[in-house]
Amino acid sequence: MVDVYQAVLGAVSTMILVPVGVVLLYGLLAGRWDAAISNWRGSRRQKAERRRNLRAMRRQRGVPLEQVAANLRRLRGVLTVDAHRSAVHQIGNRVAYDQVLIQASEMLQIEHDLAKRSAGMERNIERLRVEAELERAGVVLSDRRYGKAA
Repeated sequence: MVDVYQAVLGAVSTMILVPVGVVLLYGLLAGRWDAAISNWRGSRRQKAERRRNLRAMRRQRGVPLEQVAANLRRLRGVLTVDAHRSAVHQIGNRVAYDQVLIQASEMLQIEHDLAKRSAGMERNIERLRVEAELERAGVVLSDRRYGKAA
């Protein structure tokens, strides 16, 4: 035997749920919620990309880019005060700076010609170009205090 309460509850829920379901289905088919669905998909895509990036950061091998940038800033400072050192010391510092520039360029996939055996003005111009590309990519090489009040 069917309980009266269950029968009434079933009838009321059918009277409410069927029209609501029809309206929802019509809205879905008519495209009323396309923007909401695309926003929802976009947020899910962003969250998935963030999770992938975090996993990639956890699995990262080698020297972090921040450490390479710190080495570049340090070596750049050494090159500016290198005038009274021996020629061998100056060349060694330039070679070290070039190696770190190459490493940073490869990490950020910036093309360079520093691996070629060029010298003089051509090499200096290539250094400046690579430094500008690194700055454009977001690596801070110059002293940010320049031009600011003390």
